[in-house]
Amino acid sequence: MKKRLLAFLLAVSIAVSMLALPASASSLNNTAIQMAITLGAMEPSQTGSLDAAVTRGTFAKMLVSFSAYRDSAAKQGNLGTLYKDVPGSSAYAPYVRIAVQQGWMNGYTDGSFRPDNAVTLEEACTAVLKLLGYKMTDLNGAFPAAQLNKAQEIGLRNQLVRSQGQTMNYEDCALLLYNALTANTASGSAYGTSLGFTVSDGQVDTSTVMLKSLQGPFVAGDSVQLPFTPLSVYRNDKVSSSAELNKYDVYYYSESLQTVWIYTRRAAGRITAVSPSASAPTAITVAGSSYKLGSTIVASKVSSLNGGGVGEVVTLLLGMNNEVADIVTGDEADSVFYGVVQSSSRNLVEDNGADVLQRVSVMCTDGVVRTVNVDKSLNFPKGWLVEIGVTPEGETVEGIDNKSLSGRVSDDASMLGDYAFADDVQILDTTAEGVAGTVRPSRLSGTELNLLNVRYYTLNERGQIDRLILNDVTGDLWTYGVLDDIKNLAVNVNELTALGTIITGGTVKSDDSQEQIVADLRDVLVPTTSEVLWGVINGDILTTVWQKLTANTDSLLSLGLRQIGSLVGEPYASIFRYIGGGATYVCYVKGSQTAFTTNVKYPVLVGGLAIRQETTGSVRAMIQLMPMKIDKVGAASVMSGDTRYEMADDAQVYLWYKGQYYHTKLTEVNADGYYLTGWYDNFGCAAGKKVRVIVAVKKD
Repeated sequence: MKKRLLAFLLAVSIAVSMLALPASASSLNNTAIQMAITLGAMEPSQTGSLDAAVTRGTFAKMLVSFSAYRDSAAKQGNLGTLYKDVPGSSAYAPYVRIAVQQGWMNGYTDGSFRPDNAVTLEEACTAVLKLLGYKMTDLNGAFPAAQLNKAQEIGLRNQLVRSQGQTMNYEDCALLLYNALTANTASGSAYGTSLGFTVSDGQVDTSTVMLKSLQGPFVAGDSVQLPFTPLSVYRNDKVSSSAELNKYDVYYYSESLQTVWIYTRRAAGRITAVSPSASAPTAITVAGSSYKLGSTIVASKVSSLNGGGVGEVVTLLLGMNNEVADIVTGDEADSVFYGVVQSSSRNLVEDNGADVLQRVSVMCTDGVVRTVNVDKSLNFPKGWLVEIGVTPEGETVEGIDNKSLSGRVSDDASMLGDYAFADDVQILDTTAEGVAGTVRPSRLSGTELNLLNVRYYTLNERGQIDRLILNDVTGDLWTYGVLDDIKNLAVNVNELTALGTIITGGTVKSDDSQEQIVADLRDVLVPTTSEVLWGVINGDILTTVWQKLTANTDSLLSLGLRQIGSLVGEPYASIFRYIGGGATYVCYVKGSQTAFTTNVKYPVLVGGLAIRQETTGSVRAMIQLMPMKIDKVGAASVMSGDTRYEMADDAQVYLWYKGQYYHTKLTEVNADGYYLTGWYDNFGCAAGKKVRVIVAVKKD
């Protein structure tokens, strides 16, 4: 009987959840990879093929790049043939020579090195252990178990999901070598310190090396000639394939690392505050945000001693850490920004008489929230698309009409339909409530976008998309967590009794007594019930109820519309009256217990859920995530049967024991020792269907 009731209530819940959504309903740079690129172990272009197998020759280069011999490799030149398949002219030659001479890698007895053979986990771990000074004869056991166990013990295999015999790809190797920086050498010190890095609490501070050779900031003029051809380029802190500099771009470079950092960020508007003093400012406030001035030369441009300061309209050129590298004034300060209204407020001001001041806050495509004073008579509702204009005369905010396009984002995230993305493209995902967040292009890889998904876009002078505003495409703007308890949901026994009467009255055929039905309803409607959650975990509900109910959403929606449209007959009328009473939902979100109080009951029962919020934090919608059994866990995805599901970058993992959720890490649970249930968003976001929550139950 309980399963029949659960199926019935789930059908109603799904219909309600669909109706609650608007028609259009549908968010980490990899530190290890960035480090590999910076040190020359990888080329920026290789970020598009991170799953490609790494060869022995390539791994020799990666080893040397993460060693004290990094700078000397390029100076060796043609030193003759070391192995019969590695001539002196080979690109691998200097790296293979160093790796072999230092004892990190070996050739074969037939005089070959086999540079094109793929590297396995045990080969890579052995080489890195030797790099760290460990002697293989001192390890306990035989190859490869001894090497793999030692690598596990000192942390080389952290976050690495490869097993013995499996081929290593670029992402795997980058992670292995990054872990080496924090691992202890045979002498007991963190390996990264021998290369000049600061290692603390298992983290590598790369700035200690980079800052020693960093030059800048510089501001690009009409033309710029770098003193070298960069091997690595970062644009707004993201890997880029282009070192092109445009006027007013802020850039830094390291000649020893052959790396350039380019920033195209701007802040524009009227200066509303300076600190600590008007004559010698170190920080200024523009468009509601405060910015640190990078030098005394920059500060002098807005000093009162030079006629600058509060009231002046400026454009700030921002560099690393959003410090102001330069300031542009006059006609050159003209700027325009696009974004979505997050809030609009009117407040009393008493400056030369009482009046009302309206301030509009806008999340712009560059991720900066700009606050602008506008005419008090204008109206800017949350969620509106607007354009902020900055001229020497002041700032303006104007609503803009949707400008849409459709097409597929290419697998390498370089194109949308027939348009290329600019290297510094700014992408903003938004909701109708004004919630917004920036999106990296790779997040949209392979996504089909239609006219409802794209709210606005602009093209640069090359015809490339440089700004793109989306309509809830990623699903990353929702809040995700697990449902722990619902207060005030099943406390009204009279209402439960009424539902029981409806069911025994013939609407739903049952031989059970009214008392039994009431008890069953109470159990079903309390999501902390172990029986319900276990039904999802062990697959009973998943296979017999959940999948059947969600297999054809069109028919379910039609059923819900027919029933709700008429609002005649029972049990729907009573169920909807019951749902409409409000509740407090106690959830775990990112490991912390959080309560959401609502005026209506949402159709969520147990486990993973998604919460759509206003910019104020109030709940707009609450949807049950879709569960599935996890059979295998990968680096960034999971397998359920033959189906692959991508994990969200911020996927949450919980251990469930006797009705209690415990926040943990994916590395601490595995498919062999635990039942794993993944919960993914399945409510229509074009780039959604990501695993947001994983619940583990130990098999003991």
